[in-house]
Amino acid sequence: MHRLRDLEGARRLVAAALVVALLIPFGASLARAARVGWLPSGDDALIGLRSLDVFGEHRPLIGQPSTSHLYADDGDTHHPGPIEFYWLALPVRLLGPSVGMLAGITVVNVAALLMALWVVLRRAGPGVAAWSAVVMSGVLWSQGTALLSDPISSSAGSIALLALAAVAWAVADGDVRLVPVGAVLASWVLQQHLAIVVPAGALVAFAVVGLGVQGAARWRSSRSDADAALAAEEGRGPERWWPWIAGGIGAVLVLWSPVLWQQATGDPGNLTAIVRYARAGGTDSIGWLAGARQAVRALGFPPLLVQWDLQGDDIFNGPLAWYDLLAAVVAYGTLVAAVPLAWARRRSLAVLALLVLVLAAAGAWNGASIPDSVEAFRANFYRWTFVVAWLGLTALGWVAALVARRLLAHRRLTVPAALPRLAPALAVAVVLVPAVAACATAGFDDERRDQAGFGAMRTVADAAIVRAEQVDASRVTIVPRGSSAVLASSSALAMQLEAAGYEVRVPAELEARFWGDHRILREGEDPGELILQLVTSRGPVPPGPGEALAHVSLNPELRKDLDPLVAAASGARLEVSDDGEALLAERHPDPIERDFLRSVLAALPERPESVLTSAPALELLAAGYLAEPALDPDALRSVAAQLPLRDVNLDDEFELRAIDDAALAELVPSWSGR
Repeated sequence: MHRLRDLEGARRLVAAALVVALLIPFGASLARAARVGWLPSGDDALIGLRSLDVFGEHRPLIGQPSTSHLYADDGDTHHPGPIEFYWLALPVRLLGPSVGMLAGITVVNVAALLMALWVVLRRAGPGVAAWSAVVMSGVLWSQGTALLSDPISSSAGSIALLALAAVAWAVADGDVRLVPVGAVLASWVLQQHLAIVVPAGALVAFAVVGLGVQGAARWRSSRSDADAALAAEEGRGPERWWPWIAGGIGAVLVLWSPVLWQQATGDPGNLTAIVRYARAGGTDSIGWLAGARQAVRALGFPPLLVQWDLQGDDIFNGPLAWYDLLAAVVAYGTLVAAVPLAWARRRSLAVLALLVLVLAAAGAWNGASIPDSVEAFRANFYRWTFVVAWLGLTALGWVAALVARRLLAHRRLTVPAALPRLAPALAVAVVLVPAVAACATAGFDDERRDQAGFGAMRTVADAAIVRAEQVDASRVTIVPRGSSAVLASSSALAMQLEAAGYEVRVPAELEARFWGDHRILREGEDPGELILQLVTSRGPVPPGPGEALAHVSLNPELRKDLDPLVAAASGARLEVSDDGEALLAERHPDPIERDFLRSVLAALPERPESVLTSAPALELLAAGYLAEPALDPDALRSVAAQLPLRDVNLDDEFELRAIDDAALAELVPSWSGR
């Protein structure tokens, strides 16, 4: 057992420097969120709304709704638990929606990171811990900075899964004092998202079985007269395990009490619904080959942790190169060999290697069962691969150091005196590379969902709050119209209004399971002193009743050129110019590309905006591919120069309107009883 306080002098400074370097990406994550004006929208806002419910009469008992209903008739399940709502409740109340949610989840992730590395130090010593910190810096770099302060449930368990894996290793190795910590971490991770339940459950099972094996060995040892006599002679008694195990059981009962209550009183309970969904099957999955690819890429070549801007298909899709397979075979083969070879003299290393193998198998099984749908491309479904990469490379580095030491001893050689002195500084320098890179680069995985619309959503929310103050409202009803309004912007507006102290109601069409039953506007119920319609659209907003309180365009300059072009092209007759085919062949020699672009351009009369926001199509149109319709080439070039078009859920125009009861009755049949 190694302790942090036992580090002396330079080692203590190195540990502090490694921690500071590892915290840099978290700072970059928060700075980027502030720069884009992050506010909770979509699922983030719905999570925020449920956190506001914690201190009210409608305390949540289970997690947010899952998408399981898309894949099975009997699949109306929620994610397992509400633990994140309870954790965020206080910071959201004290700090507001944006700062509270970002700060709350960042604190969890930083604590999990430090816990994970502390456990490595505790079990393996400062040398292995320094190497593990180097590998961890690759985890933070490869997953992107947005994840580090992302409150959505599919992300909220990702960093904590690293800590859970480390604690599971320690507990299985007999470190019973970490049982309560493991219980808290397991509860956090398991309650977040269905996609992470199997890998997290495998870690919990590994810890429980390992602890059982250690307990049985301890019991047999206590029954030995010789061992008992030796312990008495040395003045030591057996360590009491029951307080730590009781503490873990108590933590589980407290943290799962809302879930257990809902299970007992629900019809059916959510846990029952999850089991039914898991048994239902019938959904096409990405399959075992895709699951195997995930495990291979976790420890393949090039290492997962030096890759950047990864999406789901980068992990499960496509062929595997021979060197990828070779690296994975060597890595997993080494881990398999380490289990029996290190069991007697390096039990902690053997247990670590075994845990990595178990997690890789459970993760591959889980990854193979992911539905074959657009959701398969979400990187959040494959976060277990980063845990395998981190602990797998930690174990392999440990093995390499032991082998090198053994070879040097066999040849009667010694480690160069300068190496132990330089190694800590080298570790800090290596950790700083991805930390600085995380600040200097920005890819897809550094962006925030809906970030193009944060300014528009805030403007709309500010206008709503001003009007609510003017009419002295206590209750506000929001009626959404448009893709972004339904999927993201109305929840963002509701979150800001409720944080400002107003009750919010929404039409029943938005579904109580997402918003909470108490926020649904029932038939004939008082809609409150203020009724708002939030209209979003791609291009000019459609006309409608009410007074416009705010209007925001995400692409005001681009729209000046694009909208007249769309109007001119809509329903127009198409005629390719005499040199149109020559222009197409000149720019696109590949016949497959040419066929694709012909099909795109042929859709101009029916889908003018989608064609006129395609850069290759704009280039051809500006060069004169079409004789009819005659589109302004300067306007086409101006649109091309301003692409990509900024949007949220394909909408880029936002308008907030105040409407009356009569308009509400027309817009919401479920309220008017029609």
